[in-house]
Amino acid sequence: MFVNDHPHLELTETAEGAWRVGDARVPEDDPHHVVAFIECSDEMLDVVWLRGSTAAPGPFASLGGALDAIDQVLTTGDAPPALVDTPGAVMRMSR
Repeated sequence: MFVNDHPHLELTETAEGAWRVGDARVPEDDPHHVVAFIECSDEMLDVVWLRGSTAAPGPFASLGGALDAIDQVLTTGDAPPALVDTPGAVMRMSR
């Protein structure tokens, strides 16, 4: 089971291998609540940004690595300079 280390990021599974990332500090009815979508493609994860960045390093090998990058963009305004992620299998969330 995946543990989200970023309590201000709400992770909602939208389909198998796809998640919506919301900013818990922004009300759900505010259009700025949804930050990004994460989607599994060929056992790697791609981030599609809705706010905060137009691009970030990727793809990511883990959901945690993708969330780390999203958190960094939201807290500093900058994308990480390079992909820093632990290789391994993509984590699937259990419902």
